Amino acid sequence: MPRRVAISDIHGCARTFEALLDRISLGTTDDLYLLGDFVDRGPRSAQVLDMILRLQAEGYRIHPLRGNHDQYMLDAILVGDKRSRASWRNAGAASTKSSYIQPGNPEGRIDPQHIAWLNQLPYYYLLDDYILVHAGLNFRRKNPLKGKKAMLNRRNWYRHIDYDWLGDRKIVHGHTPLTRQQVEAQAHPRRRAYPVFDIDAGCFHTKPGMGHLCALNLDDRTFTFVPNLDR
Repeated sequence: MPRRVAISDIHGCARTFEALLDRISLGTTDDLYLLGDFVDRGPRSAQVLDMILRLQAEGYRIHPLRGNHDQYMLDAILVGDKRSRASWRNAGAASTKSSYIQPGNPEGRIDPQHIAWLNQLPYYYLLDDYILVHAGLNFRRKNPLKGKKAMLNRRNWYRHIDYDWLGDRKIVHGHTPLTRQQVEAQAHPRRRAYPVFDIDAGCFHTKPGMGHLCALNLDDRTFTFVPNLDR
């Protein structure tokens, strides 16, 4: 039976991402939602983007959206002002730029196809039972789905959730790293009615309990983890 799976915050960890897809045995009838932050921090950002584009070309049902690090990269390259370049540099641009240095590309020129692909990504996916977003929602707005800045950057927003607006949907996001134990605790029966899942298991982090990439099966609400293989 086709599944719906969500993964967030790959952060240049291409080997880890590939291992996680192998672990869940992703098939071409499954729907894979990727919740942004494909680049920066990890060593293989270019390879992550190449892999996703290849999977899409091979007929896999990939539904990506943008994260704040992807936006930093876009702004630095497409806007190119001093502030945008500084924001990307502080966010981990050096590792992303290094990933483009290859025998056929010794100067590390960033693939324009990657930029075009990132620049057309949506900010959220609205399903019958889920809202998928990178960071969070601004529930102080009449329509939280209009708040692009919050979708890319917001933290500490749970106390503002408008349950009437949200209805029966649950929100799945990344952006704020948790330990594996904290991620798994979200599936505890006592939290079954809580409307949010944070699936950022801190893939690039070295803090105790972090350093995993996580996949959430949206249908049975189970987690699959692999440890970072890109260090």
